Order: sequence, then structure tokens, then C-alpha cells
Amino acid sequence: MMQTLDISTEVSFSPLLHRYTLEEFWTLPEPEDRSHYELIGGYLFMVPPPAPPHGSIDARLIRSLMQFLIEHKIQGEVHHPREPIYRHEKGGTYLEPDMMYVSDELRDCMGQKRTSADIVFEYLSESTAIYDRTTKAHTYLALGVRELWIIDQVGQTIEVRHAAEHGNQPAWEICSYCIGEWAESRVLDGWRVSVGDLLEGLQGHIQPE
Repeated sequence: MMQTLDISTEVSFSPLLHRYTLEEFWTLPEPEDRSHYELIGGYLFMVPPPAPPHGSIDARLIRSLMQFLIEHKIQGEVHHPREPIYRHEKGGTYLEPDMMYVSDELRDCMGQKRTSADIVFEYLSESTAIYDRTTKAHTYLALGVRELWIIDQVGQTIEVRHAAEHGNQPAWEICSYCIGEWAESRVLDGWRVSVGDLLEGLQGHIQPE
């Protein structure tokens, strides 16, 4: 017997069919497989759930970051999903970084709506690597994020991107660090992370997405 689909509740991933406002985005039903939606300028994206060693990378990185902030008495907040960066303008944008640092100065400037962050961290997986390096990274730049860390466990690299201007256009300046090197922050001057200490020994934990 042929079934009739209820198209009124169907989620559209083509902007030719529908571009979402932030209010519409917030009413969408949650995916059933632990994935989540993100919104960029009204365009809807499906993001798969994280898989190991995502959690191990996060635990090591936040330990280093929090130790630096506490030792140097630097004020600010560190957030994880499902804490977002979001804006209503131009169709609506909503992103959930794997981790982000927001200084007190930026928080006070933004007010109640978190429209940007000082530093954003993304941990690559096979299913999200292209999206994280291109669409999501470019969106962070447009949102005024000052620094982006892309952690690639498979490639054993940390890529640190710094916001700059080239020809009056915003652009990322990219520094890539490999095993044996230290990734360094400009926003948090003096904070650096050993690529080896962060990524080595996690290979055996990788599981298929």
C-alpha cells in the first residue's frame, strides 16, 4: 500500500526550496541518530555525531587551555556543544564549535547574544573534514572569529588560522604544525600546544563514523 508523506514537516537541505530563518531553524525536529543541524546564511547542513578519539582530543586540549588561563589569571569562558555562535542577519546562522574561548571583553561587547568568539577549535573527522576546513571555517572568519584551531588526528597536524585582511577582504593566515612542533596562539600570547602530546597514542581509538 502506498504511503503518503507529510511534506509539511519535511526538512529541506536545498536553499532553492527553502532558506531558514533562525526562528524556523530552532523549531526543526532533532535528528534521530545524534547528528545535529547547523545553519549558515539560511542554508541548512547536517553534521554527523562525533566519534573517538574526539573526546580524548578535547580532554587533552581543554586541560592545557584551562591550565594556561588559570596560571596567567586570564578571564574568559570556555564553551562546548551545545553552546552556539549564532546570528539572525542574512537568513540566520547557527554553528556549534567543538570548543571555543570567549574573552570577557568580547562577551561584554556582544551582550546576551554570542555572535562570535575569540578562538574556535574544530576536531576533524573523515565525515566532516571538508566542511570544517572550508564552509565552516570561512563562516567563522565572516563572523569575526580571531583565531581557528583545526585539529587533524589522522594527518597528525594542528592548523592554526589567524584572521587578517588581504586586499580589503577578510582572509585566514594559516600556520600548520606537525609532530615534534608546538602550535602557538596569537590571541592567548604564550599559550602553545605540543602536537605530539595532543595527538600521539590516539590512533587505535579511531572507529568508523
